[in-house]
Amino acid sequence: MFSSRGRTTPRKLVFLALQIVFALLAPGRPLFADEELRNPFASDAQAALEGHELFRKAGCFPCHGPEAEGGTGPDLTDDVWRFKPTDDMLFRTITKGRTGTRMTSFRDKLSDEEVWKIIEFLRDKNRTRNRSQ
Repeated sequence: MFSSRGRTTPRKLVFLALQIVFALLAPGRPLFADEELRNPFASDAQAALEGHELFRKAGCFPCHGPEAEGGTGPDLTDDVWRFKPTDDMLFRTITKGRTGTRMTSFRDKLSDEEVWKIIEFLRDKNRTRNRSQ
């Protein structure tokens, strides 16, 4: 794969090393497997607005409602969940889906950045909800 006529060139090794470094340092990605994913858009009001639009465009609203407050799928704006609603859990659920439910993977439809913005929209809705109670 990295050989040119049977040789591995230094240039190809440097290119591979840079790819690995950039993959490890991607926003929101942990460096080690046991680290929890963190939202690079946490508390970003503009990201929450963009996340709301992405939520609608991605097709989340038929199950979760236009404001993520529930429908055939659960309310995503409260803290009453079967699984602990960490950013890590939300990211993995959106990207991988949830076995045994109607929640399918959005890995092929949304970039990591778009998923994080949707999560910030959900967090912002939760903060707003808690302030009004």
